[in-house]
Amino acid sequence: VSISKANIQATLRCETTIIAAANPKFGRFDPYETVASQINLPSTLINRFDLIFPIKDLPDEKKDEKLASFILDLHKDDTTNDAEISTELLRKYIAYAKQNFFPKLTQAAIDEIKNYFLKLRIGAAKSGNKSIPISARQLEGLVRLSEAGAKLRLSDKVMKRDAKRAVELLDYCLRQVAFDEETGTIDIDRIATEMPATQRNKLMKIKELIIELEKQVGKLIPLEDLLKSAVEHGLEEHEVEEVIQKLKRAGDVYEPKHGFLSRI
Repeated sequence: VSISKANIQATLRCETTIIAAANPKFGRFDPYETVASQINLPSTLINRFDLIFPIKDLPDEKKDEKLASFILDLHKDDTTNDAEISTELLRKYIAYAKQNFFPKLTQAAIDEIKNYFLKLRIGAAKSGNKSIPISARQLEGLVRLSEAGAKLRLSDKVMKRDAKRAVELLDYCLRQVAFDEETGTIDIDRIATEMPATQRNKLMKIKELIIELEKQVGKLIPLEDLLKSAVEHGLEEHEVEEVIQKLKRAGDVYEPKHGFLSRI
């Protein structure tokens, strides 16, 4: 929180937990599009959440039967079943844990988190993909989730099991919202930006080819030459056309006359 008063300007640290719910722009999640492009929030804000769970309405006989029974039973009987833990008790428990316990990471917990972080980072590097599977932001998130697990146990120490639970939660989340079907790997850019690493790599390749062709033929670059060169570098023709349209919308290139491209 920034303050400016009596010639004093300062930024005070203010930590809080935010739980948010949002509907996808078109009503349902598209598994082939990035999460950031389907939620009407800035990608920089979406990236601040430690966990993101897309709720998908998929037909499932067992789940549908439970849901139907629950809703219909509400209309059958006005009496409500008491929860195992009352809301008041749960609220007091959480408040007590937050006010009295400030757990610190044990070496076992540190090793568990570090091993997961390095496994994803090194695995991506060895596979040759330029995608980033996990960043320092997710590493900080793992620490917060691990500490939260220890607080729930009313413990001053973050144990290995707390870190393991945090890793399982984050891994499940990443595989739901950051998994790139094209490469078979986790790509954090599917959350952080509206463009996965695979698409960004194609865009950069097209830009490089445009610069190379510009040196050969001049400012006016025939689209046929660009398509031919891109296909020779392993790109599909429809992928090249999609990238060109994106470059046009971004104002990087324009079409001075039919069948030719030029950089701006």
